[in-house]
Amino acid sequence: MEKVNPFHIVNSKNYHKLNMDLEQYILWASQQYGEAAAISLARDFCLVSTNEHDLRIGMFFLYINGFYEDVAILIERNKQTRNQLNDKWAKSFELIVARRQRSIPHHQILDTLKKINTDDDIELKCILHITLINIHFDLYQYEEFGELIEELQSFMSRIENQLALALCTRSYELLLCVYYWKRNALILSRKYGFRLLNQMYNEKQKAHLHVNLSLTYIFDDYESSIYHLQQARKIAVDYEEERLLKMIDNQNYPFVYAHFGKPENVTTTIVSEQAHLEIAKGNFEKAQSLLQGFTNLTPFTKYYLGLAYQDRKQLVSSYNDFFKKRSDHFFARLPLQAIQKM
Repeated sequence: MEKVNPFHIVNSKNYHKLNMDLEQYILWASQQYGEAAAISLARDFCLVSTNEHDLRIGMFFLYINGFYEDVAILIERNKQTRNQLNDKWAKSFELIVARRQRSIPHHQILDTLKKINTDDDIELKCILHITLINIHFDLYQYEEFGELIEELQSFMSRIENQLALALCTRSYELLLCVYYWKRNALILSRKYGFRLLNQMYNEKQKAHLHVNLSLTYIFDDYESSIYHLQQARKIAVDYEEERLLKMIDNQNYPFVYAHFGKPENVTTTIVSEQAHLEIAKGNFEKAQSLLQGFTNLTPFTKYYLGLAYQDRKQLVSSYNDFFKKRSDHFFARLPLQAIQKM
């Protein structure tokens, strides 16, 4: 084959001279220019391709790699194909994007997902199953994680397109990282977490992964916990991820510093975390005052109330909420340790 400049191909929209689909193009570009360059080139390829399968799987590729604005472009292009399958994918990715942006309530997304027939499309079935699991994570519903992940693995075994399989595998490993974390299998969780940090090019996803890895260290390693938060914050600043930055500054940093008994010079706008910091300082009355107005108690606020009042009943309630209601074996260790110290 004649050597061609891939930048010229995608810019002049005559990539078809290579006679390749998206999967083949990524493999070729990776061999010619390296994987990092191939990701960028494939992004352009997705936006000019007229192949209907590429238009569908291109949305998944762009989403996995963090090109969220380009996903919106492909959603519209898929709608314009007049192919019912492409239209189904487009509507599915509208829901996937809405979940990420929190623009549609989770229960509404779940209801709509259940109405999408994927019996004739194993690729879309896997993608929507991944979305289903992510929604359960957003809602702190971890009890079904194991069964849902096993179902995903079964679905993935039927995928023939290697690009679709690779993209699903990336999502699958992210889910395993969370699943093992919540099951308190931290060696396995970190194994997948570190592997993904070295493999992925989606910096925004890396930032969230760093936050999760930071939290896996709260029971054994202050330095590692802070390191991963610092890495997450740097990415959030560099990519102007304001929502993530606020979460790190007002929730994650205060929580970690208070948990490790280092509350000095730490501030937050979240009242419950203010109370946690006061507890770490030994100001129990101030913490009690801050927590007085809470009525809709989360497992974390119950934990803080239990610490502030040295109330075993609240700590037991927090433990039950974490362990029994959420199936969160990891954070259930917080109230359990507090009870054991009484």
